[in-house]
Amino acid sequence: MGIPKFFRWMSERYPLCSQLITENRIPEFDNLYLDMNGIIHNCSHSNNDMDVHNRVSEDKIFIEIFNYIDHLFTKIKPKQLFFMAVDGVAPRAKMNQQRARRFRTAAEAAKKAESRGEESSQEAPFDSNCITPGTEFMTKLSHQLKYFINKKVTEDSNWRNIKVVLSGHEVPGEGEHKIMEYIRNTKAQVDYNPNVRHCLYGLDADLIMLGLLSHDPHFALLREEVTFGSSKKKKQGRVESQNFFLMHLSLLREYLDLEFSILKETLSFEYNLERIIDDFILLALFIGNDFLPHLPNLHIAEGALGLMFHVYKKVLPAAGGYINDGGLLDVKRLEMIFRELTIFERDVYEGEFVDLKWFKGKQKKHLEMMEEKKRKEKLVLTPKQREIYNQIKELIKTRTKHHFPADYPARDRAFIKKLAEELKIHQSVLEDGENKHLFVEYDSEEESSGETREEVYKKYEAAEVIEEDDTETYQEKERKKDDEAFIEWKRKYYREKLQIDYDNQESMDKIVGSYIEGLQWVLWYYYFGVASWGWFYPYHYSPKISDLYDLDKIDISFFSSKERPFTPFEQLMGVLPEGSKKFLPKAYQDLLSDPNSPIIDFYPKDFTTDLNGKKQEWEAIVNIPFINQKRLINALKDRKDQLTEEEKKRDTFGDSFLFTYDPDYKELYPSSLPGFFPDIPYCLCRTEVYHVPTLEGPKFIIKGLCDGVQLGIKAMPGFPSLQTLKHTAKLLQHGVNVFNSESKNETMVISIVDQFKDMKNIDIAREKVGERIFVGWPFLQEGKVTAISDEQFRYEFNNGQINKIPHKQEITEKWRRKADKFEQDNSKRYGTIIGKVNVFAHVLVLKGMKQEQDGALVREFLEEEQEYAIQITVDSVECEDSRYEEKPAAPLAEEFPLATEVFYLGNNHYGCPGRVSSNTEENLAVKAIIDKNNSNEPEFGSEVAKAFAARIKYSPSFAVAKRLSISGLTLSKLTASLHVICKSNSNEQKSTDQRVNLGLNLKFEAKKQKVLGYTRKAKIKDKDGWEYSEKAIQILAEYKEKFPEFIQGLENKHDKEEIYTAEDFYPKEEAVSKINAIKDWLKTVEVRDFEKVPLEAEQLDKEAIQEIEEAADDFLKNMVTDQEEFKNLARYQLLKPSHASTLLQNQKFNLGDRVVFVKDSGNVPIASKGTIVGIEKNNIDVVFDCTFMGGSTLGDRCSNYRGMTVLANSLLNLTRPQLPVRRSNTGNGRSRHGTNINYQSRYQEALQNGQQYYNSNAYPYYYNNGYSGRSNRGWGSIIPNGSHQRPPNRSRGASGSNGYIQQSQLHARPISQSQASSGATKYGVQNQTHHSYRPRSNGNSFLPGRGNGSRGIHYGGNGISRGRGRGDGKT
Repeated sequence: MGIPKFFRWMSERYPLCSQLITENRIPEFDNLYLDMNGIIHNCSHSNNDMDVHNRVSEDKIFIEIFNYIDHLFTKIKPKQLFFMAVDGVAPRAKMNQQRARRFRTAAEAAKKAESRGEESSQEAPFDSNCITPGTEFMTKLSHQLKYFINKKVTEDSNWRNIKVVLSGHEVPGEGEHKIMEYIRNTKAQVDYNPNVRHCLYGLDADLIMLGLLSHDPHFALLREEVTFGSSKKKKQGRVESQNFFLMHLSLLREYLDLEFSILKETLSFEYNLERIIDDFILLALFIGNDFLPHLPNLHIAEGALGLMFHVYKKVLPAAGGYINDGGLLDVKRLEMIFRELTIFERDVYEGEFVDLKWFKGKQKKHLEMMEEKKRKEKLVLTPKQREIYNQIKELIKTRTKHHFPADYPARDRAFIKKLAEELKIHQSVLEDGENKHLFVEYDSEEESSGETREEVYKKYEAAEVIEEDDTETYQEKERKKDDEAFIEWKRKYYREKLQIDYDNQESMDKIVGSYIEGLQWVLWYYYFGVASWGWFYPYHYSPKISDLYDLDKIDISFFSSKERPFTPFEQLMGVLPEGSKKFLPKAYQDLLSDPNSPIIDFYPKDFTTDLNGKKQEWEAIVNIPFINQKRLINALKDRKDQLTEEEKKRDTFGDSFLFTYDPDYKELYPSSLPGFFPDIPYCLCRTEVYHVPTLEGPKFIIKGLCDGVQLGIKAMPGFPSLQTLKHTAKLLQHGVNVFNSESKNETMVISIVDQFKDMKNIDIAREKVGERIFVGWPFLQEGKVTAISDEQFRYEFNNGQINKIPHKQEITEKWRRKADKFEQDNSKRYGTIIGKVNVFAHVLVLKGMKQEQDGALVREFLEEEQEYAIQITVDSVECEDSRYEEKPAAPLAEEFPLATEVFYLGNNHYGCPGRVSSNTEENLAVKAIIDKNNSNEPEFGSEVAKAFAARIKYSPSFAVAKRLSISGLTLSKLTASLHVICKSNSNEQKSTDQRVNLGLNLKFEAKKQKVLGYTRKAKIKDKDGWEYSEKAIQILAEYKEKFPEFIQGLENKHDKEEIYTAEDFYPKEEAVSKINAIKDWLKTVEVRDFEKVPLEAEQLDKEAIQEIEEAADDFLKNMVTDQEEFKNLARYQLLKPSHASTLLQNQKFNLGDRVVFVKDSGNVPIASKGTIVGIEKNNIDVVFDCTFMGGSTLGDRCSNYRGMTVLANSLLNLTRPQLPVRRSNTGNGRSRHGTNINYQSRYQEALQNGQQYYNSNAYPYYYNNGYSGRSNRGWGSIIPNGSHQRPPNRSRGASGSNGYIQQSQLHARPISQSQASSGATKYGVQNQTHHSYRPRSNGNSFLPGRGNGSRGIHYGGNGISRGRGRGDGKT
């Protein structure tokens, strides 16, 4: 099923299920699972309309995938397990869908290129068909993922203490089903925790089903924000700016309970929500899935799921039990569902043949006479129609309304509609449960045109009345004719769609049996795993619903099948079109193209597609032949001996792997991409084969909930529940607006029971002010109440009593507007009726935890009040969140053990990194690296930011309006959203009118957003006003020049409402075309695609960032570093990486500030220094001083691999130190170690020996031995009087490729042979006898280390930096 439609339907029917992920607003999760193929596709090719020139290098793809994985991991931070599953060889049932999708995509891409006149380039575009098991690309990716995991476990503290599992493409099975196999098999173990908290990332619709059928309530789906309509096109932005949502299955379960709990009153057997959920999963299969086509005419966009829910509620009480018994079908009960759905199918048939409806209602002997009189333009009525006419005439006379029964024949319903139209009165069709009836109402606003009502009356009064003859004989005859027409309708379907003779019982039994067998296969696959690798549904279409009967006679036989999975190459041959044959071994490629190939018919170049009732091309059925497995295998058999050894290896299956942290491991892990990624010389990750526990048959699977599970208000901390507030629910046509447009589907509307409605406001204040409270229902967040307010007063606690403070007039008006908006937002966005808002609770919401100077951990609340309607607040929760427990300070020596990695916070050399060298109960000592020549950071960033501000000029709105000779109001409308209605020329309803936005969308007042580089808001004469850049002014000037009539029309209509019509600006005959011309021009204006940011966001442009990069490079050339020991330090003078989140929450940043990255997790290497080039709330854009793995271009604003958007609390502001320091460092006991290092010599001429290339902007010490194993992802230990240990089995002086950035990107210069001697090790530095300290063997020291030369490639943390090797060992 198409995920956007299914996800949208679920979100609109149950609108509270999804939660936007924000910091500190999601629950903890034990296990995180990634369905990897969505990530691979997102990172390897854009969704840019199948751009045939889209080319992405493999190394860049791997980096993007690594970053995406790390981004998701960082958002969720699993506590126990991280499971990554890549699609392996799929069951044959799925291969048919894969084959169709690949053939269609290839054909559409070729067609698109041809229509654009694009010629093929020598460089082939990226072909996403390579993302199939068995290709070279997938083999490389598997290799890269293993490397990436080893690197992360070695260097990132968050990847420690959890199990990491990778199930690659070598392991058969779809990614999501390998994940579900793990979940259900571990759930069957005796020690399973029933309250495990699962988070599953993926894009497939069936993940919702798979999560539900686990019957583990603490389960959430992680996915990117979904948009529809004009914003549906995916923004090509950075992953850091992507919104992510959690769909909480705990809430979905409760919604389903509300949906179906009405059955409790009618069932003769026990109502069981878990069984209801199982049946819901079965019902969803009817609208289509990856293995079976949808039942005819059941389209989710047209209400198919709602229809099936209605049918299910009607049928289940009579069925005697549930339909899906934990994966096993009860076909007799299933047949009852199909029997009821047959009524829907008959309606569809009658809808397609409207004449049959009319024919069905005709009477026996006067029909010909009536038709003859009609042909002579004489009006004739039946007695019933005369009666209807008299009723409607009376209705008009009395100006009332009338309901006509649902059982009126079609002919009479048509008569009512025609008469209402002639008399110009309102009529509509209303639904009452399963019945429809006509509603007619006098409408005083309707005006008659053409015939007057009196003329209509005369015509009908004069009409001849012909008696009816409704004999049962005739009705039976007509029913038979109708049934025959219905059969002919189905006969045509089978003949044209399936080439099946409907009258051939054997053929019909076969297709019906295959479909029912398919339903059972899919359920078995979902609940227990693959029942048969070779089974598939051998038709492109499903049978008609009315033909699904006698199901108990069907013999479901696939369980006895013992087929093996296809091998990777067999699957490739089965799913790839000819255009992608390059992914096959050369021995097989001509089988797809040679006219003499024994299987050439499997690969048609021309084929048809059939929308089959769908609306999007990607939903169309692709009519290509099914693969004959025996013929395919026979064709490959004779060529297997032509395969290379590497190809033979690719055509086999492999194992999953378990990765765990082992600080004593210290093995060399070689680069997975020499010349681009470095070796990991001291890898601390142990890898071993992993096998999911196997279970024999379904009897070992646990059905339903586990004993001990916590539900509802007792759910685990952070998991939402509707039950935390009393409520009622009803299914209504509510028009919720979840995706920026009103839903046309029904919504389960929640009505909150107001627990405060009988309390006086002063009593509410006495009870709540100063107390703890939970807000944000149902996603509860702790806060404390500072005040209560109503429309007239604010109630505050002061001096032991409640003070009642009256509002000023403007506050009163603002209060009521805010209250009404709060009520409306809950209703329209969340489908929640909270009632009139009469009281607000003013709350300081819990921000997180803060570390005091003495080391104590305390709660920190936001400083700004937020208002919440009192009726949707919660007093307390059953399960407290341990993440927000306050804790006293640990003893100094316990919190800062020897060799703890820290940052020094003294007045001089603020933010320099080091390690604890001694500790006592009273103070600490730290050995750190300092810049000898600079105790403070350089100011080049601030200077560039000031120059940028002076260069980018903004003009206030009044000046822009004057310059363009337009009014300020016109300027305001043009730069915001400006909607114009283009009325349809037809006589259709208003819904056919087109609404066009002709605004430039440069400012968003209500959302408090702007467009960087174009607009901003500033104080103008003590008031906030909009300002516009020269780029914005140029666009406005072009707008006015191209469309002066439109601009003048705006000037002339300032008194009009916000929405205009095209005819307000242009003559009727050309209005629509003129408006469309503006619309087409706007598509060419680049600002329409710019990312909108909050008003407070700031950003430097590409030119300014280039200046910062050059200044940082120059600064590093002259840096002289030294080691220094700081003694007698207090706790508050040091910062541990693990304390960053609680200590650095409240720093302030400016563009150009120098910062250092202080966390030991994430993409950025610890202790990396850089400059702030963008600020958006808590997200900070930093261009770092050197490149690193995982680095980005910040949207093409900085050099490759040098930028990153990071959270503010991961940075220490060096330009403006803000952490409290009670006293400056006395300097007592300061000692220096080692020789001063002049880094200018790093830029001497480089020796070009084919391998020795270096990047001139590498940072010298923070990344020293960066990819060597480290105890805590930090720098190496400082241990006196020792030698630097080398990686095992690696000789001194070994040289290899120089790392991450490709050689063509580096600035290579020769150096002397002595400086690049054969004695250089990959990451070490030369022996210096006067160095008394060195990095530990598993360290990643940013202190100058001891070794035997350096290749000059420096990696730190998750990143990479490059430097030149030095003969003296300093890099």
